[in-house]
Amino acid sequence: MIALQKISKEQEKEKEIKKKLGIAKTIELPIGGSIFYFDIPDHPMVYVSETSGIIYINGSAYWEPQILMLKDLTNEFVNQTVELAKAVNETVTKIDDVKLGFDEKKNVEKRKFYLLIGDNVEIGFYYNLYLPDGKRNGIIEMVPYYKEYK
Repeated sequence: MIALQKISKEQEKEKEIKKKLGIAKTIELPIGGSIFYFDIPDHPMVYVSETSGIIYINGSAYWEPQILMLKDLTNEFVNQTVELAKAVNETVTKIDDVKLGFDEKKNVEKRKFYLLIGDNVEIGFYYNLYLPDGKRNGIIEMVPYYKEYK
């Protein structure tokens, strides 16, 4: 019982610190057998959610805050992937962001962001930028993946 109380006190202290830093919530996402943690800042114009392993960023009519949130999540992803590579005695050998295509009918840009760990592990996410077009607000959809080459 004492151990449980100690853990819950530590968790409450952590929540308090995050609240002071402006962190609204933390999303836990399993990618390739590891858990990635994304601290989502409190932002009145952007909402970040996760459903079935897919992260969604949406918001008001302003597109720039959503792009800034994407950059923030991408930076967190890079930092955690670099730490993961160090843990398995590997290095990140490549970081790239590739445009896969553009659907003019739906006004969607399809992209892939990834890091190559060593020579045989690729970890990243596909993302779709549903650009604002007057009929809808912009939405960003991030689908993480892990690929091991032999």
